[in-house]
Formats: sequence, structure tokens, C-alpha cells
Amino acid sequence: MSFEVPVSLVQFLLPPICFGILLGGFILYVYMYWRYKNSLYFAVAFFAFLGMLFVGSETMILSFGGWLHNRSVSVHFHRLEQVSGLFYLFALPYSLNKLLTLNKRWHSINTLLAYIGLAYAVIATLCAYLFPDLFISLTTPKVTWMHYEADYGRGQEGILYAIRDVLLGCYIVYATMLVIVDMVVQRNYKYLLFPSLGFFFAFAGAAIDTLHVHTHVFYDFFPNVYFSRFSLGITLAIVFFMSSVTRMFITYAQELEIAHKIISISEKKYRFLVEGTNDCIISFDSNLKITTANRSAYEQLAIQRGKESSLSLYDLLYLPEGESDLTLQIIKEKINTLFEEGKPVNLKVQLKSRGTMEPKEYNIRMEHITIDDRNEILMKATSVLDENMLKYVEAEKMRLSIGNYLIAAEEICNRLVLNLPKYVDKQTTNAIKLGLREIIMNAIEHGNLNISFAEKSKATAEGNYLEFVLSRQKDPNYKDKKVTIEFLLNCNKVMYKIED
Repeated sequence: MSFEVPVSLVQFLLPPICFGILLGGFILYVYMYWRYKNSLYFAVAFFAFLGMLFVGSETMILSFGGWLHNRSVSVHFHRLEQVSGLFYLFALPYSLNKLLTLNKRWHSINTLLAYIGLAYAVIATLCAYLFPDLFISLTTPKVTWMHYEADYGRGQEGILYAIRDVLLGCYIVYATMLVIVDMVVQRNYKYLLFPSLGFFFAFAGAAIDTLHVHTHVFYDFFPNVYFSRFSLGITLAIVFFMSSVTRMFITYAQELEIAHKIISISEKKYRFLVEGTNDCIISFDSNLKITTANRSAYEQLAIQRGKESSLSLYDLLYLPEGESDLTLQIIKEKINTLFEEGKPVNLKVQLKSRGTMEPKEYNIRMEHITIDDRNEILMKATSVLDENMLKYVEAEKMRLSIGNYLIAAEEICNRLVLNLPKYVDKQTTNAIKLGLREIIMNAIEHGNLNISFAEKSKATAEGNYLEFVLSRQKDPNYKDKKVTIEFLLNCNKVMYKIED
């Protein structure tokens, strides 16, 4: 059996070489997808798989049809080769969505093209096996089967094959243009230059092979060398696509390594700042249960290591016996503000000391933080009394004016007794503070806001006392009234004057 153009060594070796290259890439990206679950790696692996089917089938066509002249086997590989080419109509737009930075509109267009391509691929594949003559004939040989030895085992192409070539050509042109536009607009030359060249080679190979089917002429630099230009072009396209994604992966890996170094440094700084401070830093879950605490919190507050999760913020609060629940109501109101509005809140409270359970005054700041997609509350508690500063105070005199806000009364009381511990004991200081608090509260409630004892008792029993106070604070008859406080402190005496 003689042919005008026998199978050349280059023509025979090129497909298996391409197959080996694509097999290596396919195994690599299957592993990367399994390892990282990134859909871009799946798209590359799918591309490589289709390329393997195409060039692998081409190898079988040349082996069984061109070398062994077994046309009955070779024609089935010819059909499989062209069926694999059908699914590029899906793989191409699908991969563009994963590779490019597209807006919602272009993303939707690519998705639509992918579904259209998939639908045609499925329909044409079914027809290829049910009605072979519409795609690749198993009985009618290719027109050039006795001219080119490589075509001996190929079947005649049908109408669905021609439609596929037209669609694939349009898809490749569209993909090339989209990659170039995205590369220019996003200035992403680093990752998209090679894929754009790859798509160009694939389009050129498909165009040259398609023209040869109809004209029997190769319109390229090697018109007398017979081999599948599309096999080479699609292999180059996939290899360039892989190189771009691999480069992207290496860049991400380098950025991740840098990020790990930064995080490591940040963690060291965090440990230094959090564990080295005298402030108590505690984190709570959404139920205000303790999740973590720093060294100062364990040393200063009633928190035992290993039992943090059983304690809540309210377990740390010190509320003297006989004192009204108003303090607790105010604290809860502030915390509700934190949850509802998400804004940080600042409070001055007494917390239980380690061991003795005695009260110690702290300024606390609470705010929302997000850790690993979990919402938590971070609290920083700073001791109000700085014993080192008391020794410098000899005397002080001050005049203060506050509005009708109960929380302001709490803060003012803390300031009024701030330097008392230098001259009197702790028990006396707490008694004076409690008395001042009651006087200032009465000045606000009964003097400025004109709240009677009966009204206060009723609102407190109903649990809406704070709302009742707020309504009075907004009343034009009371909102501008103030409480004035004067005090004098020296080594001989302390005097307070409170006016509403």
C-alpha cells in the first residue's frame, strides 16, 4: 500500500511528546485541586485532560491507521479525538471566569457561553455515537485517506464537525480578545501574556487544520510537512496556561510566606504588648463568657486558670450589699449599646480582686472584634487608682458641672474620692463615695428631673426605670438643668458642696 505523503518521524513523535507533557501537567493540577480546592486548578486540570484525549487519540490514529493500516480501530480514535475537542466549548469560557478579573456582566456572559458550549458538546457527542455520519463517519473514509498515510484511519467529517469548528474558532477569538482586554485594563501582563499567546497558537492551529480539511493546503511556514497543527497549538495553549497559573501559585506562595513572617512578628509583638502590660485584657464570647485572659488579669482579678470559661463578665463585677441594682442596670444598658450599635463603650466599675474578692476600681473599654469569623468582645481594664501618683498630691480644689446623666454621677463620684486614700483609710473612702453618690443621684433624680419616690419605685418595679429617666432627660422643662459640685481637699479636711 503506497501513499503520496507517508507518515514522517516528526508527525509521528509530536503527539506522544505532547501527551507526556500534558499528562505531567494533569497529574500536578489534579493534586493541586485536591490539596487547595481552588476551582482555577480544576479548570487547568480539565483543560489538560481534554488535551491528553486529543493528542493521545492522534497518537493512536497515527499508530493504528498510519503505521499498522488498521482503519477499523483507528476511526474510533478519530471520533474520540474530535469529541474531546467539543468540550473545549465549555472549558474555554469556564476557565476565563476563573483566570480573569471580570465584572458581573462579563462573568454572566462567560457562564452563558460555557453552558451553550456544554449543551452543544453533549448533543454532538450523542449524535457522534448514535448517528456517526453527522460528526465522524465510521464507514466513509476521509477524502484524502489514500493521499496522506496519516489520514488512512480517519473518517469523513460531517455537518456537526463543521459547526464545532466554527464555534470553536469564535470561542478562541473571543477568549483571546477578552484576555488581551483584561490584560490591558487590569495591567495584568505578568499572568495573562502567556495565556494570550497560547490562545493565539491554538486558534492558528485550529484555523490551519480547518482550512486544510477543505482546501488540502497548509497555510503556514511548513506547507509540505503534514502534522496536526491543532495538537501542537492546543498543547502550547495549555502549557502556557499552566505556566501562568503556576507563576500565580508561586507568587501567592511567596506572599503567604511573607504574611506568615509578618504574622509571626505580630504575634511576638502581641504577646509582648498583651502579656507585658499591667492592664487586664480579657476576651468574651457573645454570651459574655470568658474565652481568654492575659497575665495581669489572672494576677489582679478573681479568675482561676483553667476555669475561665465558667465565668462571665457579671461574675467579675463587685456590687456592694445594700446598694441599689441601678449600677448593674446602667452597666447592662451600656453593654446592650455595644451589641446593638457595635460601638465601643467605656465604663468605670469595681471588679473583684484575686483572693480577697475585695473591690478595685477600673476604667474598662469594651469593643467588638472578629477572630476566625467568630464575633467576640475584647475588654481592657485599667486600674483607676495609681498609687504612685498619690504621694505627689498635697491639696486640690475643683468645681464641676454635670448634666442630668446617671452614668456621669458614677464617674464624678470616682473623681471626687480619687485622692482621698492619701489621708483616710479605704473603708472611709468607700463610705464617702457611697454618700456622695446618693446625694448626686438625688440631686439629679428628685431635684433636676422632678422624679418622685413613688414614680421611681413604680418604674423600678416594672424594669423600665432607665427609659423613664431618659424621657425626663429629653423633656424641655428639665433637659438644661445641671448639678454643680465644689470640693476642697487638703491634709486637714475634705469639703463637698452639691447644688441642683
